[in-house]
Amino acid sequence: MAVNGPADSSLGPLTGVRVVDVSALAPGPFATMILADFGADVVAVERPGPDPFATRTWLGRGKRFVTVDLQSPDGPAVVTRLAEAADVFVEGYRPGTMERFGLGPEDLMPANPRLVYARITGWGQGGPYAGRAGHDINYISIAGALGIIGREEPVPPANLVGDFASGSYLAVMGILMALYERQFSGRGQVVDAAMVDGAVLLLTGQLGLAASGGWGRRGTNLLDGSAPFYGTYVCADGRYVAVGAIEEPFWQALLDGLGLKDDDCFAGRDDPARWPEQRERLAARFAERPRDDWVGLLGDRDACVTPVLELDELGADEHLAARGSLLSRAGRTEASPAPRLSRTPGRAGGPAPPRNTSTDDVLATAGFRPAEIARLRRSGALG
Repeated sequence: MAVNGPADSSLGPLTGVRVVDVSALAPGPFATMILADFGADVVAVERPGPDPFATRTWLGRGKRFVTVDLQSPDGPAVVTRLAEAADVFVEGYRPGTMERFGLGPEDLMPANPRLVYARITGWGQGGPYAGRAGHDINYISIAGALGIIGREEPVPPANLVGDFASGSYLAVMGILMALYERQFSGRGQVVDAAMVDGAVLLLTGQLGLAASGGWGRRGTNLLDGSAPFYGTYVCADGRYVAVGAIEEPFWQALLDGLGLKDDDCFAGRDDPARWPEQRERLAARFAERPRDDWVGLLGDRDACVTPVLELDELGADEHLAARGSLLSRAGRTEASPAPRLSRTPGRAGGPAPPRNTSTDDVLATAGFRPAEIARLRRSGALG
């Protein structure tokens, strides 16, 4: 399904790239979904049993699936054969886990020196914390990213900053760079995509500001919701607007639209000492009318005011609709592939097949003979 307009080719930019994904939780499957959106042939290796997070449902589009029990004596050998013909191998377990199955880079890369082996973890492959348990909130807390979000207490940004921005996107970037370099060297390499590293990288701007005295403690900064011209306000109906009127012309347009341009409260807006009073005055004004009234009044004024949409409101937004930012199929809303490429756009592949229905086909296309598949099934290697 094309989502980015006309193209001169039905092939994505990653057509011909073969990926084996043995990860389970969100960062790995999201990274390989992005690769699949842009043409890569992704084989996702599932373990038998339930999928408690329904990962294959919402991150499985465009992929092929094979069920393999790595605890079975023959299971790792199945994955090894898949990796022998792959360009990219993706895993997302604690350091040493893949090695215990004989599926680490030192096991797979001698037989396939061109293999790009991507490892997505929270702490990375080395360092004092590498073996610790954790979730994305822990990784971004150590990185400093959690500490700058919020006005008073730190506010977890769901799992967007850790799992997806610092994990998945960092991994995709590393994979693509390694594939590009491989064109010249002919050799693959290991991509160590650690969420803690990615979260620190995302702090580049704040670290630079802090070095020059331009970023203070949480709740005192221009972009952390403390400034009256950059934050959210609740409206009369309990819904919120987002205000980003940082520059003076936008600020004046906001005050004018709110009928507050002549209010002496807003003199000296660049003085942080006056921000609490100014925020309180704006909060009282926004609370007078419903959200959509304010959006209709301020939306075209260059006041940088937008509604804070809930997930069930996204489909009604005219800009998202015009951009084709969302897909609706099988009763479920999905995000469209991004970014937009003019000639070889991303294409959202079909949904994942029902569990345990495609293993034989995937193995057959990988060169496994029917008798081998039958033997592996009897041995429990296929669940």
